[in-house]
This record gives sequence, structure tokens and C-alpha cells, in this order.
Amino acid sequence: MPTQAGAAASARPHFNSVDDKPRSLRRMVNEALAHADADLFLASRGAIGDLQALVSHCCDLAFAGGDMAARKIVHRVLHDLYGLHLCKPRSGLGPNQYSIELLRVRRAIESSWMDWELARVGVIPAVVEPETIGKAIKSLWKGHVGHDHAVFDFMKNEACRPQIVKYFTTDYALNMRFYDLIVLSLVGIDEDVRTEVAHNFWDEMGQGNPARTHVRLYRDLLDYLGIVDAPEQFVDMLGWEGLSGYNLLLYFAFNRREYFHSIGALAVTELSDPDQYVKLLTGCRRVGIGSDRPSVLDYYSEHVEVDALHGDGWIDNVIVPVLRRHPSEAKAVLEGAMMRLNSSKAYWDWQLAEMKSIMPAARAVLATVA
Repeated sequence: MPTQAGAAASARPHFNSVDDKPRSLRRMVNEALAHADADLFLASRGAIGDLQALVSHCCDLAFAGGDMAARKIVHRVLHDLYGLHLCKPRSGLGPNQYSIELLRVRRAIESSWMDWELARVGVIPAVVEPETIGKAIKSLWKGHVGHDHAVFDFMKNEACRPQIVKYFTTDYALNMRFYDLIVLSLVGIDEDVRTEVAHNFWDEMGQGNPARTHVRLYRDLLDYLGIVDAPEQFVDMLGWEGLSGYNLLLYFAFNRREYFHSIGALAVTELSDPDQYVKLLTGCRRVGIGSDRPSVLDYYSEHVEVDALHGDGWIDNVIVPVLRRHPSEAKAVLEGAMMRLNSSKAYWDWQLAEMKSIMPAARAVLATVA
């Protein structure tokens, strides 16, 4: 019979190559998440040191090393760790939400990733007056290489129906989570900015009509297209680009020190959605999506109308008052906007390539579920 130390050593993962390590990281985290007490599980197997070494190595691969496969796995691990704070309440939830070892994994990923993201931000004005922050955010947005992205012109003018349907499945994760982002942005904020954020929340809630909540409207569109509402499958379909965009907004929302980054990211999101969704809606109508039932496109058409107001409202009624109290944080607001623009551009690049990869035979198959 092996000794206890020997048994612990034999339970540790073995690596055949460098490429095995990201998969081993995800496997170890998944095994810990599946246990009622992740810390006890890892400690009993003598795996805490292995986990720390794995996450450090994988982050180096993913960010400093530019290994895209590793980057996708690292972001998927972070996605799953954020899920601990967003899962539906149910009987038997374990203590893993605040697992010390899993929080260490999360923090290590966030730290390495943010170093990489901030290095891509470029030159940001160090001083911007509160009253001119809106102009500065719009200047970043309209001057960004991702502004007026080709993916939306492609959907407007060229994409076939299955390619547009593909967009809806890859756009699922963040759309279904935006309600939570708004709720999280309400926590601890000053009284004079609550009204604007509450308006955002009320719109997400369909202004009190359960049939008009944004989550319900999106599910209505999926139902119309015959797409099974399968969150895990939709997340599995994403590249690192989609996972990164999802994780970015949650990272900002979960970390109080990132509040100023968060409001900049949310402002530029609200500003950019309306123009893009007008093109998407044109493409949908061109290929017959919603022609027999226009209301199935209400999720996007409502955002065209509502977000046009929310963008300026978020700047005037949230960011400006906040910066009057904390003028030195203007740079952080603009950094948050730029990180959101960078992540969106990467996601749209990936999304356009994914849609264009649908070959004629595949289009015919997809058309049967659309």
C-alpha cells in the first residue's frame, strides 16, 4: 500500500509536453469545482503547489507567449471561476465561491491578463476635465480601428441567413449576462448617479413587463430560430476573443478597485451598440429573419432606441458626476473604454472569420435549424 505522501504524489498531473499544461490546468480546476470543498480536495492531494505552478506557467504562455490555445483555456477557467459568483441559488451550494486556492488562481490570471491588456491601451491623456470626458470617450471610440467594424457591414449586405444565425449564438453569453452587470454596477454607488443606472436596470427588466425583459426578448429570438438555449455549448463555441470580452466586463464589475475602468467600458458599449444593431437588423430583414413576425427582433431594435439615450446618459449622469469628485480617475475611465474597444474589435474579427468559414454545405445544414 502506498504511503499517504506517495498517494498524494501519484494524484498529481503528469505532463507529456508544454501543450498539455493548459488542459491540465482546466482539468484540475474543474475537479476542484466539482468537489464540495475545493481547498480540502486540493490539499488532500498535495496539489496546491502544482496548481499555483500551472496557472503561472499557463498565464505566461497565454499572454507573454502569445499562445492562442492557452489563452482560450485560461479565459475559460476565469469564466468558470466568475460563474461561482453568478450561479443561481440552489440547495447544497458548497463553499467554493470563496475558496482560497481558486481565488488565488483567479487573481493570478487577472493580474497577468491586465498587464497584457494595459500594454495594448496606448497613449491615454493623463488629465481630462469632467465636462470634456464625453468628447474624449467618443474620440477614442470613433478613432479606434474597430469602429464601424466590417462584421456589421457583412451582415447588412452579404451574409446568408445561417451566418447571421451564427452571430446570435456567439453573442449569447454577454447578452444574457448584461442584466447582472447593471445590477453589479449599482452596488455602493453615490446617490446622485443611481437614477441613471436604475433606468438602465429598468429597461433590462422590460420596464416591469415580464414578456419584455431583455433576457426574455433574446430567448424569444432563439426560439423563433429553433436554437436550443444551451449556455454551456454557446460558451464552448467561443474563441479566446469572445471569452475575453465577457470576462473583461465581469472583471471590472467584481473588483471594486476597477470601478472607474468599468464605467468607461460600459459607456462606450452603450454608445457603440445602436449603429451596429441598425446594420444587423437590416441584414436580418434582408434574409427574412422576422419577416413573418417582426417582434422577434425586438431585442436588437429596442437597443437601437434605448442605447442611443443610455450612452449620453451614462456619460452625463454617471461619469461626469463621479469625476467631479475624483478628477484624477479620468485616465482610468478612458483606459476602461479603450480596453472594451480592443476586446470588441478582437471579438468581431473572430466573429467575421467564423461566419465566413461556413461553407455552402454547412449553410444548408444550418438553414434547417434557422
